Amino acid sequence: MKIIAVVRNGPLPMGPPDIPGLTKYSVHYPLGDTSEKSESIANLSGVAMAWLDDHEKVNPASWFPSATVIGYSVKESVKIDYQRTWPDTVPSPGVRRISFLNAAAGLTRAEMATHWNEVHWPIARKHHQTLWRYVQNVVINPLTKDAPDVDAIAELHFRNESDLNERFYDSEKGQTIVANDVNNFLDRESGWRILAQETWVRS
Repeated sequence: MKIIAVVRNGPLPMGPPDIPGLTKYSVHYPLGDTSEKSESIANLSGVAMAWLDDHEKVNPASWFPSATVIGYSVKESVKIDYQRTWPDTVPSPGVRRISFLNAAAGLTRAEMATHWNEVHWPIARKHHQTLWRYVQNVVINPLTKDAPDVDAIAELHFRNESDLNERFYDSEKGQTIVANDVNNFLDRESGWRILAQETWVRS
């Protein structure tokens, strides 16, 4: 089981919390100011991702008692993966964009997930040629009180900021194709996203 926790208004330590069944753990510290963005990430400390082999109900808020935490259990699908050549606790090269997404009006979460995987993923693979790592996370359940509605969380990792900012699309035509398909399955106005630097603490 994978847990994604957004930590605000308090510390996100590098070291992993004492979580029964923890097998992998990474932290993602924001790059740039988040104070003027969505209320969900205002005063953002970072995003923690934890993989557990214990399937009992967990509460990520208890992991960071001095912070405000929203957390989700997700079903992870790694579409593109990098080959790591750096050890744990060393920041990963490049940058990661983490996007919190909602299904388009009229679609269930399951319908959104099917379109994302079966229709959008081949389009993204063709027109986002600088993706270094790409992960689709479909939300299973919110795990914290008052967690905003989220249907999915996307992780797009790039070798450098230029690949994201200047070479995100293969062409203007590709950009239009991607945007048109996104409108078919996502509510673009309701989500939020951050740019972060990833560090594997335990892999």
